[in-house]
Amino acid sequence: MKTPITARHAALGLFVVFVAVLVVLLGMTRIAPGTTVEAPVLTSVPADPTSATTNTAAWVDDQPGVRFRCSVDDGSWFDCASPLTWELDPARTDRHRLSVLAVDGSSRESATTAYSFSYRDAPLAYGLRFAVAGDISELAPGLWREVPVQVSNPNGIPIRLTGLTLSVAPDSTPPGCATATNVEVRQPRFVAGLVVPVPSRATVTLPTEGVSAAAIRLRDLPDVNQDVCKNKAFTLTWSAVAEQ
Repeated sequence: MKTPITARHAALGLFVVFVAVLVVLLGMTRIAPGTTVEAPVLTSVPADPTSATTNTAAWVDDQPGVRFRCSVDDGSWFDCASPLTWELDPARTDRHRLSVLAVDGSSRESATTAYSFSYRDAPLAYGLRFAVAGDISELAPGLWREVPVQVSNPNGIPIRLTGLTLSVAPDSTPPGCATATNVEVRQPRFVAGLVVPVPSRATVTLPTEGVSAAAIRLRDLPDVNQDVCKNKAFTLTWSAVAEQ
């Protein structure tokens, strides 16, 4: 049988143990037990669609003591912070996705906050990149020479070509054979309403059905000495009109 003094010491010992356990529990996490970890709230996201390969997103989460994990395009999760800037792959044809979650001090995870968007590389209205095949260094007076052209589409989506224009530099290289006097250009022509599809990151060679070739000739000027135009070269400039 315990004496009153012994019982009092035992009760005091239990109280000390309880206080120590309580301190440990309170130190484990700042979020009250039984509550859930709130998901981050996105405050800034890329446009949908976007034409930028570098994108930034931001979010807020007022819970103390949390950190964040992110995943891009359903890839591996990584530690992150707001704002997050990342590079996307423009060749990906499906929608892009950013996923963010919060993690508390006990490694509990929130629900995932996700945002999906698409990438669209808007085609250029003018100045599409062309590789022009055709030699005009041996023009003969009065003889038309067709100029084939390769239309290269560097965009991430298909385009439809609706028009082409060919321009020739005002003078030759080396100078001396003025274009206005000695050179004539015949522009390529499209059948009314025709569009030429150019797949994404592909090349189409013109002329093709429904599109006549561009052509150049040296004017036949019987009363003008055109020997100055021998062995001359001319710079060609192409422009185009395209649509999605």
